Amino acid sequence: MRKQILQILAALFVTTTVFAQDTIVFKNGDVLTGKIIKQDAEHVHFETDSFGSISLNRPDIAEVRIGISETGGVFIPAKAIPPQEAIDVPQPSLPADPPPEQQKPSQWSGLAGLQIAMRENSTTTKEDKYQTYRIYGHVNWKGEKNSLNWKWTYRYSEDETRVRDDFFNVTQKYNHVLKNGYYAEAKTVYQQDYNRNIDNEYLQTAEIGKKWFNRPKLKFSTSIGGGYHVYERNLSGVSTTTSQPKFIFDESIEWTLINSLTLFQKYTHLGDLDNFQFIFSSGLENKLIRDVFLRLEYRLDRDTETINDDKSYYDRALLTSILYKF
Repeated sequence: MRKQILQILAALFVTTTVFAQDTIVFKNGDVLTGKIIKQDAEHVHFETDSFGSISLNRPDIAEVRIGISETGGVFIPAKAIPPQEAIDVPQPSLPADPPPEQQKPSQWSGLAGLQIAMRENSTTTKEDKYQTYRIYGHVNWKGEKNSLNWKWTYRYSEDETRVRDDFFNVTQKYNHVLKNGYYAEAKTVYQQDYNRNIDNEYLQTAEIGKKWFNRPKLKFSTSIGGGYHVYERNLSGVSTTTSQPKFIFDESIEWTLINSLTLFQKYTHLGDLDNFQFIFSSGLENKLIRDVFLRLEYRLDRDTETINDDKSYYDRALLTSILYKF
């Protein structure tokens, strides 16, 4: 008798409609449409427009179809429905937005800076103190394992009696990444430094280095190698040319104390223990706004091969720079 009643109900309510309806499919093939009220382990409570709420035995049901739109529904086998839990009718979901395309970082970067320095050097028997002005820039290209860096610097100062300082430098550096933090580097330098009485200076180096730390907030590396050094020196109207191989050692540290403040320190030694030039610098770099930085730096430069009045070249400077990084 119950089976006949279900067949009659199925014949009355299987119709097409623009409204979302739930559907019960019985194991004998009969179909009943309406609205699911709740479900438990033994029964499905179903409501129809004509007969109101009825209770159906779960063993007689093959499928429960949750209707969501006029174009289709969600089909859930009866065995997959958790017992003793009411099922919420799922809402139609909108198509997910495609993930935004991740922009690849540019291979190019660089900076431009303007610097004012209070200098103190001893190229004669007395010490001189004066200000200099310096403009400089860097351009960097970085590939997967290779990178190139170009630097240029121009420094100038004068007073009413003489030109105090005139310096021009162009540097190209090539870096190739090896395994386990090691890298190979080649550096080409051309510069003029009238404060050291040098008109033309060329330096070509080849180095092997190691990045001991290469973390986002701490970078520490050292490199050693050899180079060929040529320069012309003009002293008292007499020009001489010197060329000789040189040993070179470089060391660099960058430590980000906080997101906007970085401590840096660099040291370069060119030559041996008797005849050498070394440059030591250390300071702080503070981010001001966006890509603009303030840089404070102490720099010490000594060259034992450049001698005036039995004194080697010795230069100390406190440098203040405004940088724009791109």
